[in-house]
Amino acid sequence: MSYPIQILRQLGAGGNGDIYIGQRLDTREFVVVKYLREHHLPHTRKAFEREVRILQRKLRGIVPLISADLVSEQPYYVMPYLTGGPLTQHGGRLFDVQLHNVAFELAQTFATLHATNIYHGDIKPDNILVSGDGSLQVADPLGNGVGCTFLFSQNRGGTPGYWAPEVRSGAVISSAGDVYSYGVTLYQLLTGRKPQDGQKFDPRAEGYAHLPVICEIISVCCDANPAMRPTMPEVCLMLQGKGWSDILAVRRKREEQIAAVSFIAALGVLVVVMGRMASKVG
Repeated sequence: MSYPIQILRQLGAGGNGDIYIGQRLDTREFVVVKYLREHHLPHTRKAFEREVRILQRKLRGIVPLISADLVSEQPYYVMPYLTGGPLTQHGGRLFDVQLHNVAFELAQTFATLHATNIYHGDIKPDNILVSGDGSLQVADPLGNGVGCTFLFSQNRGGTPGYWAPEVRSGAVISSAGDVYSYGVTLYQLLTGRKPQDGQKFDPRAEGYAHLPVICEIISVCCDANPAMRPTMPEVCLMLQGKGWSDILAVRRKREEQIAAVSFIAALGVLVVVMGRMASKVG
């Protein structure tokens, strides 16, 4: 780093790193420094580098990067210290309107991330930080998708309880997997209960029927079938009042139109091929 930082104390430990609070000696600003724990392993260094590259994009709602050093013996990066801490502490304590606003802000953030062909891979309340003004910043993106440096060739991400069933079984991180983890995150924020693997997420059956939109979003996002989950833009539509059944109807119509266009294109190719064959025979 180009400025000295005094490390004050350890804040915690993530999946791949140790996190400390520090203070810049030039500006006296408090910052958070994340050091790669298993820095001697080439694959963890590559994953850490991918995480830094995602943060360097300065995407909306993703925690901003102040600086990083990826070539030192123990790589690290520096980010702002967000005084509100992780969203975990607010589980089960949010007013209805607050939960709705949080759900919409997060859905917009992940929709933006997915639009760049990047998947987070480890969505959970612990990885969502609250700034001093109450806005949310998502941290610790594991990253996957064509927008990243490279794709995961195997399951290397996620947290038990929050990861999608297919990711738990070995599938790669995906947008559908992020949607599932988003739904589980909303469940914890609604109920205050930490999720468990194999759990059925149906908050309406647990007495939260007074929040029909949030309950429906949790239910459909946590569908065991990845193809039946909404996309993040579709979640945004649901939070703006669009019904899931209406969204499915639009999706089916679009799929039918694509299938029809594909059939016509294939038929056209067949006609051309047959014409060429006939001309050669003649």
